[in-house]
Amino acid sequence: MPEKRVAVIAGPYMSPLYRMIGAVTFTANTVEEAKRILSEITVREDIGIVFVAAEYYSRIDEDLLRAIQAKRPDLIVTILPTLREKGKPMDVQRELLKALGMG
Repeated sequence: MPEKRVAVIAGPYMSPLYRMIGAVTFTANTVEEAKRILSEITVREDIGIVFVAAEYYSRIDEDLLRAIQAKRPDLIVTILPTLREKGKPMDVQRELLKALGMG
């Protein structure tokens, strides 16, 4: 199985931080930009997980997330808590099982 990378969609204040630790980063200034970037990422086979900043993720349509999941069941799209909007704990085991097609 080819190696997968972590992608982060965040605002200009967060993107450089994640780039420094090796994530593929995409800077969005609006929710619409975040949606466009997310749609473009789905065609990249080298991306395995996408963290979307909470202020964008909470406003992404469930239909878009379902369409991405149907197109790329191996791709995990999840929320990235930020200072502006706190997230809730993620069940990592459940997400990994889902990505492996076992959950």
